[in-house]
Amino acid sequence: MFVGTRRSAVTVALIAALLPSCGKSKSPAASSSPSPAPTAAPTPVPSPTPNLPGMASCSRIGLGHDGGNHCDQSGETFMADVQQAIAELQHEQPQIFEDSPGGLLIASPGQFYVGIINKLDKKGLCAGFDSEELQVKNNNDFNDQFALRTSRGFLRTDASIYRATCFPAAFPTPLPPFPPSNGCKLPPSLELTCTRETSKYYADVERSIDDVMKAHPELFDFNTHATGADWPGVVNFEAYHEAVVQSMIAKGYCSRFDGEEIVAKKENGFSEHFDIFLGEGYVRRGEGIYRSTCYPAAF
Repeated sequence: MFVGTRRSAVTVALIAALLPSCGKSKSPAASSSPSPAPTAAPTPVPSPTPNLPGMASCSRIGLGHDGGNHCDQSGETFMADVQQAIAELQHEQPQIFEDSPGGLLIASPGQFYVGIINKLDKKGLCAGFDSEELQVKNNNDFNDQFALRTSRGFLRTDASIYRATCFPAAFPTPLPPFPPSNGCKLPPSLELTCTRETSKYYADVERSIDDVMKAHPELFDFNTHATGADWPGVVNFEAYHEAVVQSMIAKGYCSRFDGEEIVAKKENGFSEHFDIFLGEGYVRRGEGIYRSTCYPAAF
């Protein structure tokens, strides 16, 4: 995706010097004032370039054909590459997986798929994730589809991972618009998949709610509370969320309100999402405000 920069043109106003009059006039010659120095044009600030998983190879190969694709099980081409990528990821990032009686659980599907896609990208293969299956291609004639997780979230690595080959290649489709950055200086990003994990930002979101309740009591009704909790009512829905966003930004986060949840990130590897409003009209507190972690970051 090409990100352009805006260029502003600066117009310099030229002041004509007044010339002295000719003849015998006794009026003094008009003195000329020095022209003001031209104002230097501000240096354009380029928009940060997004760096999405698999972007190098997929940009080189190009978009797929979403529509009219014929998919069958005529034979895989990239199974060995996928299996090698899985093995490398298990060795390099063991924290993504958990041993359990049912097999090896993929504890962080987001990190798992991002890791696989980036490893295949380094081999010159374009890979994507359609929310169910891994997609792999090296040109636009076809792509293979692989199912790497069972319905219960366990890792699958045997020959059964191969699901289909699609003609022509069915991915990637054009990217949707990037969400507003809300002034974030990090490059724009889009999530590949989101799951509930252990939140890293929860404590700071709670602190931000406390800060806003102290700094902006006018946004709350402290005379009413959610049933069974001491969470006050919210008087101004939009202002409440925006105040929490600004408090998170002051703590060093990139943050925005997407209309339903507070989204926060410190880097583009992932973002976390929080629902800080109880539907009945009250502040929501406690660990239940954490909703999901998205890989890569969702904005």
